[in-house]
Amino acid sequence: MAIKTFKEIINDKGYRISSKDRTIFEEGKLQSFFGFTDSDMIEFILYDVNDNQLPQGDFGELIRYIPMNSENIKDYFLVADGTTFQAFNFPSEYFIDAERLINEAGYDNGIFKTQVTLLNKRVGYESPNEKLWIKEISPSRTEVKLLPLRNDIADKTDLLERFGVMVDGSDFREDIIPYIPEFIESITPTTIDSFIKNIYTKKWYNKMLVEFGISGFDILMTKLHSKFREAMFNEFSNRFSSINSNMYGNPKPSKPSLKFSVDDVLLAANRIMIECIEEYLPKRAIQTESEVDKVYDESFDKVGTILQRRESDVVINPKPALVNVTKKKVDTADNPWTKNWELEELIKAEIPKDLAVPKFSSPNPIKSTKKDLVNTITTAPTNNNTLQNANSYAVGGGGGGSDS
Repeated sequence: MAIKTFKEIINDKGYRISSKDRTIFEEGKLQSFFGFTDSDMIEFILYDVNDNQLPQGDFGELIRYIPMNSENIKDYFLVADGTTFQAFNFPSEYFIDAERLINEAGYDNGIFKTQVTLLNKRVGYESPNEKLWIKEISPSRTEVKLLPLRNDIADKTDLLERFGVMVDGSDFREDIIPYIPEFIESITPTTIDSFIKNIYTKKWYNKMLVEFGISGFDILMTKLHSKFREAMFNEFSNRFSSINSNMYGNPKPSKPSLKFSVDDVLLAANRIMIECIEEYLPKRAIQTESEVDKVYDESFDKVGTILQRRESDVVINPKPALVNVTKKKVDTADNPWTKNWELEELIKAEIPKDLAVPKFSSPNPIKSTKKDLVNTITTAPTNNNTLQNANSYAVGGGGGGSDS
């Protein structure tokens, strides 16, 4: 294996970046697994005995990339167990068919050195139209600004979509899927049984078994869990996972989304669990309509003998109940409307009730607007004596009046 391109080799791992520079980039560790998605690929470089890089294929490429998928992964790996999702365990070593890679490169006989690298594609790779280019390097040389290559061919690839996932800080599907098996294996029939008893109490648990007619809860949970694991495998291997669908277990025609999150895993798990419960949980016989029973019931004729009446000569005269009611005086000191109303009631109380109401000879007489120069006041005769008092007022001048 040619090692000239590696800066350092530690524990069978080759590093193309020096240890000084790796302290900047390797602030965190993200374990990667190979063979889960179609974006994984093999990087193959071929050398002669003198470490000269050899061209490969019809176009003479010095570096060849072989994309992996569920169909061709067994063509390049001698032992493929553990490189697929259903194994639920991950291999520490991969056995690659180097002879096949050399033959596909166009060579049959000779002494060669090979360099094989397993890549998890995230954003860009060695392709003329799927690369990122460095726009700016920070003065401290610890940060770089990357931008995707833009042209008609690059815009038709998934480069921009992958770049958007990286910039947004979201998770790639390839980074979440390797941890899903551990999540699935943590759900067992025993954990389900304990969870129900702790949340809903054992009394509710026993009542549920009676109402649904469940004879063996452990058997039910085993069937449910087995179907749940199978459907989850289909969901995250891009297959139809709805257990009631006619396409269940068949590959989906479209590619899965590049972006994925823990919330998406929980939503898919909840949906599949609900479908499994509806499929395997016995159905209760619920009566939704009322029914009339027309059968003769003998107990109706015995009502007269069962219900009887008894009388007694003792008469009990209960005393009327006395209830003391205290009326609360309403404070009207600050209410002007209440004061006016009380004043009107006092005025009405002072008016004699037997006082005759005067009547006019002609209703609604017309008032005169003409002013008289002489006003005469006549007093009615009293005690058979006639007394006339005439006061005359002259307009203008200062004459005195006369009395007779």
